[in-house]
Amino acid sequence: MNYRITDLLDGLEDAGQPVAPHGGSAARVKALTLSRLKAETAQPVRRRFRPLTVAAAALAAVLLLGGSVFAAWKLGAFRFSDEFGEAGETLDRCAQTYAPDSSEAIPADFGYASWVKAEAGGYNLVLLELSAGGGELYAMLDVSPTDESLPAYRDSGLTLAFADYETVTETCEKGAWKDRIELRAALDAPLAADAEIAFSLSAPGEAPVLASFPLNALESRREALEGTDRHHYALAAETKDYRFSLRTLSVSPSVVYAVLDVEALTDYGVANLDVVPEFAVYNRTHQSSGSLLDARLVGSEENLRRYLIGCVGNQPINRIGDSISFEILELFEEGDTIGHPYYLFDVKVESLLPDAITLSAPDGTPAGSITWQSASVDAVGLNVTGLQGGEQYQYGQPTVTLVFRDGTRETVLDGEDWHAGSPRSDHDAAIADFTGWHDGTAHVSLIFGQPIDPTDLAAVVVDGQTFSFVP
Repeated sequence: MNYRITDLLDGLEDAGQPVAPHGGSAARVKALTLSRLKAETAQPVRRRFRPLTVAAAALAAVLLLGGSVFAAWKLGAFRFSDEFGEAGETLDRCAQTYAPDSSEAIPADFGYASWVKAEAGGYNLVLLELSAGGGELYAMLDVSPTDESLPAYRDSGLTLAFADYETVTETCEKGAWKDRIELRAALDAPLAADAEIAFSLSAPGEAPVLASFPLNALESRREALEGTDRHHYALAAETKDYRFSLRTLSVSPSVVYAVLDVEALTDYGVANLDVVPEFAVYNRTHQSSGSLLDARLVGSEENLRRYLIGCVGNQPINRIGDSISFEILELFEEGDTIGHPYYLFDVKVESLLPDAITLSAPDGTPAGSITWQSASVDAVGLNVTGLQGGEQYQYGQPTVTLVFRDGTRETVLDGEDWHAGSPRSDHDAAIADFTGWHDGTAHVSLIFGQPIDPTDLAAVVVDGQTFSFVP
């Protein structure tokens, strides 16, 4: 059966089990997918399956969420070709696979993820992301009351903003007492890496309560943790209510795909097994976190769920011998009022998909304010680097079109409407991550919705600039 993540979610929706977005980059991918599903009611979607396959997927979703008809630990080995069809065979050839009971589980480390915390006005602020690039100041925080007698942020009448900037604030409810907040503000000039960013948490008519974080707070925290030189090379880790086991790892120069099993160990775990954790996967050797692909449910049995997760790095850096780290950004267990981060384990890269193919220097005039200078492509992803023009760059994804040797053209990323409408093709980007640096450089990475054979490409067009394939 060949299907995309949209088909999996479609089956869950048809079965009466809507998949609600949660926070972080995973939330943006899921929200995008769900918005696509809602937009598709007016016209059919280009998919590679027959009506009987849809019915089977919906039935599988019902059985999946019922759970009682399965026996635990009977899932066979995962194959990317079962998920992606013939295009996934390349990933299978270079995948590291592991037997279900090949490793004794180690205790997961609570609190290992690199979060920075503060308290202001009776509320806990947990900084998840803070950046200043491309003419924009951006932050993502979780806000929760220090005392359950206080209302959640969304009901408090408080306003969270950058203290010295006109701020656009977006709120996403995370739980009974917790909200995820995204803040954006335009920058008139670049900020120093150690600049102190102040946040105001204020009620109408009251003086603001301030909390501040250095711009490089998360990076400093990460470096401090890396300095401990702590590695847990293992294939399984346990928390109080769950066991997490690595089954398959397939790595390209820029992309990591992993398959993890989540097993419930307690009654609480069983009751909450379908609440998907926020996974984090990154190259620890090069301290590259990349952008996370939302977890795809690819198998289910009683007390067991199997997920395909992945991330794209901000440049092709993965090499054989590198350490890939697995963490959970947020996990709720019995008795928790807020979610907690867990560090699970590290694994060595033993096999790598063929090296990325570097394309020629581009032809054509840039359509935007970035002059794209180099591009490389492998079986699962594309990386493009460029130079920002002018004093500022307005944040936004470029438009990327693949040109195949048979003359087919597929727009896999559209800078104007990527966050709306249905997928254009099987290769439409599952993740697209833009990074702007203080030195004026810019980088875009993406994961294709389906793997490709790079030698089938004739060219890649990025914002009007054409990178040609060099035989």
